[in-house]
Amino acid sequence: MTQASITRGGDRFMPDWVLGLVIRLSVVPGLWMWGRANAAEWPGVSPDIVSAADYWGIPLIPAPLLAQIAVWGAHIVALMLAVGFLTRLVGFVLLAFSLAYLLWIVPDSWVSVSVFAAVSFYLFARGSGALSVDGALAATTR
Repeated sequence: MTQASITRGGDRFMPDWVLGLVIRLSVVPGLWMWGRANAAEWPGVSPDIVSAADYWGIPLIPAPLLAQIAVWGAHIVALMLAVGFLTRLVGFVLLAFSLAYLLWIVPDSWVSVSVFAAVSFYLFARGSGALSVDGALAATTR
């Protein structure tokens, strides 16, 4: 049995577009709900998240700006993942956020961060699959 036949057999069992869709949509509700819980009135964020950002102590970024980036970034990333637009870039950003979260915010939560980082790495490495804006754009350029 050759490697190509093994790969084709795996694709028949679970097509890449199904896996990409499931992984993308598994991340969207958590990001969206966290963003909505920490958003006050547009475009502000709740004072609690600004206090938390001050406590996080990420160097080189002031706490109010960090809070804005976190809250509105979660909204934008959730929307981009929902439709599958620029998924590899979003996966890279989520992977970088996972590393920052692990290093500066809650170093003790390495177990949950590693799961989120693995999902982010899949999105970065494999993309969103054929059932997405990225997949449609790729299909039109072939």
